Amino acid sequence: MTSIKPHARGIRPAVNLMRGSMALGLIVLGGNACAAETFPARPVRFIVGFPPGGAVDILARTVAPPLAETLGGQVVIDNRGGANGIIGAELVAKAAPDGYTVGLVSISSLVLNVHIYKNLSYHTLRDFTPITTVGLVPFGIAVNPGVPARSLKELIAVARSKPGMLTFGSPGIGGLQHLTIEMLNSFAKVKLEHVPYKGTGPALTEVLGGHIDGMVTAIPGLLEFVRNGKLRILATTGEQRSPALPEVPTAREQGLANLVVVNWYAIVAPPNMPALLANVLHAGIARVVATPAVAAKLVAAGVDPKTDASPAAFAQFVREEFTRWGRVVAESGVKAE
Repeated sequence: MTSIKPHARGIRPAVNLMRGSMALGLIVLGGNACAAETFPARPVRFIVGFPPGGAVDILARTVAPPLAETLGGQVVIDNRGGANGIIGAELVAKAAPDGYTVGLVSISSLVLNVHIYKNLSYHTLRDFTPITTVGLVPFGIAVNPGVPARSLKELIAVARSKPGMLTFGSPGIGGLQHLTIEMLNSFAKVKLEHVPYKGTGPALTEVLGGHIDGMVTAIPGLLEFVRNGKLRILATTGEQRSPALPEVPTAREQGLANLVVVNWYAIVAPPNMPALLANVLHAGIARVVATPAVAAKLVAAGVDPKTDASPAAFAQFVREEFTRWGRVVAESGVKAE
């Protein structure tokens, strides 16, 4: 665990949490128990359902210090990686809804897993209190420099000339990266051979070593290797070009209009959290993400900062994404082994 403490000058009484715009005061917790507690009276556990060093962890460690300062307390980052984010999501779903446990999740751990894994212990629409999105990350379609393609169109041409010969890795079966590869195969009418790994790191190592041809993954994890020439990004999958890679055209620009895939990261809390407390957490996180210094760090890491207008607005977005990706998973036939 990593403990994030605010600077002394940044500690504020809880009643002044939002500088007068949203006084916290005494929050009544526990349903009908009528027990009042000043928040935060103890450290907030920030569960990150992925290992240190990945895109989700980078986002958490960018947001956590200023969030601790804003809350006037302590934020403890708890990395619980494994099982495509399931372990971390389960911990959040089973925690008390008192504000002292929140989770940073991705679209895979919150939405896709429920469609892909049988007998999952949590459900997207039942077992979480949505707080807000914090960032959007389009993927990069990256290849080893030895692959004779400098654009997505050229990759498609190579793939059509060698059906099933190009290999593309992902962090595992059923994740958003895997689904993006299947969508690319479908839309471009090619056959990139999917090779699943246990995480982004092993897949990236294999691409860098030339053991597989390419991979689809979040842009933040690719930037260092693109800049030193060890990887080549042929396209990004956002609606617009990534601010971190403005020179790289999107898949849409290169003729695949429907290949728009954006991973999103969000803050959720345990189910049945009181609305007042959810609103306080939302306001604090939104304020942090809107801070120019934080936004600049996120953009530099390949994350487009974004928060929702309210927990209710984020809840509606989650419902729409749940329906959309349920259709994609059903049509692809992908199931976890």
